[in-house]
Amino acid sequence: MIRSSMISRRALSGLLMTLVGPASVAGGDTLGLSHCRGSCANIDLPTLGYDAFCRSFFDIAATGRLKAVATGPEIRREMRSLFQGRRLYRPSGEAMQVLWRRTVDRFSVVKVEFNLECGVPVRGCLGIPDGEIRGLVLLGHGMASTPERCFEDSDKDYMNAIGKRLCQDGYVVWCPYIVQIGNQESQNNIAAMLASHGVSAHNVSCASIDAGEIVCRKLTGTSGLNVGVYGVSWSAFLALHLEAATGRMRPTVISGYMRDEKKFLMSSVITKNLGIELAAYIHFNNSRAKYTGRRLASLICPCPLFVEIGSGDTANSSELGRDERYADMQAVYASSGHPDLIGMTVFDGVHEVSGKSAQPWLYQRLASPDYQTTARLKNAIAL
Repeated sequence: MIRSSMISRRALSGLLMTLVGPASVAGGDTLGLSHCRGSCANIDLPTLGYDAFCRSFFDIAATGRLKAVATGPEIRREMRSLFQGRRLYRPSGEAMQVLWRRTVDRFSVVKVEFNLECGVPVRGCLGIPDGEIRGLVLLGHGMASTPERCFEDSDKDYMNAIGKRLCQDGYVVWCPYIVQIGNQESQNNIAAMLASHGVSAHNVSCASIDAGEIVCRKLTGTSGLNVGVYGVSWSAFLALHLEAATGRMRPTVISGYMRDEKKFLMSSVITKNLGIELAAYIHFNNSRAKYTGRRLASLICPCPLFVEIGSGDTANSSELGRDERYADMQAVYASSGHPDLIGMTVFDGVHEVSGKSAQPWLYQRLASPDYQTTARLKNAIAL
């Protein structure tokens, strides 16, 4: 068991390219986070209770509370095998529990918990600006982070406090916890257990992000906001799939993902580390490569899409097909008559959020009169 734990941390800290070094800890802050340097996930997960939260899923399953029920937005036919169903999960009709509410710098954060109709609980943080609300951003964090860390910049991880920056710019931000305990093994094990009960982990993750509009309405009383999506690392993949599945046409930023999956699976990242689980459950579901590149772009287009990748992000390098895959997607947008709705920037950095170009792009898209025109296109898409 000790060896397994060490392998997980090694995979987390090195091969997933999400952390910048070992962690040290001292003190605390407003959002319940301990101070750390570099890798914060191993400290945050037990401190914030997310490890126990994930393990509670197995108790829920053992007591017969998981249900293969989904009545949310309809999923496109091409994505149903991945989501293992025809519809997204909706939040249940049960009350939403407020775990805590705290005031930060020019915004507040509310942590909530509620159940999806399939019986799986969701925990997440809603950031609410103090002043005028300009819109809503659905934020998906990476595997080695937590919702709380996205709203705190005293000890930045690779999310670089993007939630705080968005809130301070006037946007409500919903960031759910994407279920795992900081490594691929835990994510795959949870996905397998849920699948044995007819529940899709991929659907759970995407539905948790999509629930942000309902959470915002219940906690702020505000509805009808223009909505954008910002997915980071693993959640960049979720953001792409959420759009491909539902066709909502919400302006979307994906940070830290653009590569050829076949090249990745044949790369030295895999061959030099065969004893470490780096393949995700989705790799075994009709091949992850099926849900990337040109085929994925054909489902997403004409959703406004912006990609940001660090020049030093070795998991999404040009050698692993970053530029080739983006060119494939760009070609789909161009052939559909929407070349202006897709863009990419390679910034000076590693596997991390930048926002330097992505935030202005997102704000412009959300404020543009074209938002309503583009969003209405969703109604013309055959499901």
